[in-house]
Amino acid sequence: MRTKNRGFTLIELLVVIVIVAMLAGLASLALPNREGQQWKSGLERLTATLNFAQDEALSRSTPLWVVVDARGWRFFRLDRFENPQPLTQPEAFAPVAWESPIKTTPVELKLGDDTYPTPFILNFADDQRQARITRDRFGRFHLELLQ
Repeated sequence: MRTKNRGFTLIELLVVIVIVAMLAGLASLALPNREGQQWKSGLERLTATLNFAQDEALSRSTPLWVVVDARGWRFFRLDRFENPQPLTQPEAFAPVAWESPIKTTPVELKLGDDTYPTPFILNFADDQRQARITRDRFGRFHLELLQ
């Protein structure tokens, strides 16, 4: 008695292809939005760095300046001749470039110059999202994601 070696039927192959396609579709839905995460983490980093710089400037009684624009942010301190000197140490004060394009109005902020600074708002946008970083009357910065 001879046994016939059979392969898979067309129906079995189609069922397997449909199952694999459904699993691939579910996996792609579960992947995180990398661009949205970069947007949020960049703004969270800026907010934390601004709070750290504010605390550092107040504790040392030496004002710091930060420039925030569409390219990123940079910290400065004035030397004894009143010339701005870029800060790179500590590492938190090193210049940072945005990972993806951001629209914002260029601003230069002085940190640590008074105990109760005036409230301030920095607005940020890209093609899909908007956010703002606000400074309250106690000098603390807060991030608010709008979309």
